[in-house]
Amino acid sequence: QGEVLLTPELEASLNEILLGKVPTMWLKKCFPSLKPLGGFTKDLKERLQFFQTWVDTQIPEYFWINKFYFTHGFLTGALQNYARKMQIPIDTMGMDFEVVHDVIDLEKLPAPPEGVHIYGMWMEGCKWDAVNRVLGESDPKVLYSRMVMMWFKPVLLNAVNTKDIYECPLYKTTERKGVLATTGHSSNFCLLVHVPSNLPQSHWIKRGVALVCSLND
Repeated sequence: QGEVLLTPELEASLNEILLGKVPTMWLKKCFPSLKPLGGFTKDLKERLQFFQTWVDTQIPEYFWINKFYFTHGFLTGALQNYARKMQIPIDTMGMDFEVVHDVIDLEKLPAPPEGVHIYGMWMEGCKWDAVNRVLGESDPKVLYSRMVMMWFKPVLLNAVNTKDIYECPLYKTTERKGVLATTGHSSNFCLLVHVPSNLPQSHWIKRGVALVCSLND
């Protein structure tokens, strides 16, 4: 009575834990992650704390983008809230973007009137130039740099700014690939974020510039 059979899947998971890896069977049921077991556990605790604080207090004034399992649903929800408020069809709307902070200072920024403030993104292949408020070249030997807070702002499609920007892909992990989920969304790619730039798109494409929600450590 009460015997637990050590199946091949459980044995593989035990070996992965002993090696400091996240068990494959866990990753089949949870958020995508390339972190080792220690980093994964820390990330999981932070996710739980983020949502528990939300439940215990109020809707956050800014959102840690990495903490959402279904990022697409969260961003679609921001569009839906605006569409309902303005009584316009959601398929006539898009997402515009604005950098609202050049430093990580979450204490002094109120919630936006529409949309959401997003932080916790990382830039790969470049950095944010806070002086000129545009994308800048990476510092020597620095692969990832923290992206400052951005306003994800719902607007009509014809009001989305497409000038002097780089259409920067946002991924959940640094893997930059995924599969289509049953919802029709990619399991890793989130959306294209328009980041201010004074250089042509091709300049940043050649450098493989992208935004990621979660690093590998």
